[in-house]
Amino acid sequence: MNELAHWIDELIEKNDLTWHRDGNQVCVTFAKNGRSQIVHLRTRRKHYVFSSVVAGSAEVKEDRRKLWYRLWRRNSLKPIVTFTIDNRDRVVGLIDQPIESVSEAEICFYIETVARECDRLEYILTGSDIR
Repeated sequence: MNELAHWIDELIEKNDLTWHRDGNQVCVTFAKNGRSQIVHLRTRRKHYVFSSVVAGSAEVKEDRRKLWYRLWRRNSLKPIVTFTIDNRDRVVGLIDQPIESVSEAEICFYIETVARECDRLEYILTGSDIR
């Protein structure tokens, strides 16, 4: 995890990104609209997992059946980010990538993509910038 944190710090500095890393999470701020999204970083069985909470169960007003269908559709149309409902009943987006083959450029792409796609879905489901 230390290597990943080091890479992220270098990416932020080198590319003048509007990100802020705090421990195992990165807050990505989008310059165009001022919205932001927090991406959580962890390792799981020789994989980096980049994840972000889209909305909590209380924030999603949609019927559960419709929500599962919406997530299934997004997963079929957006193959990079997987959307699911976690064990705390929150809608979460994630990318799971083998550590051995990941590059610095891919880390930047994955963090930005998880943040952007989760922020988009958050807006669709809640109409606001909660996270």
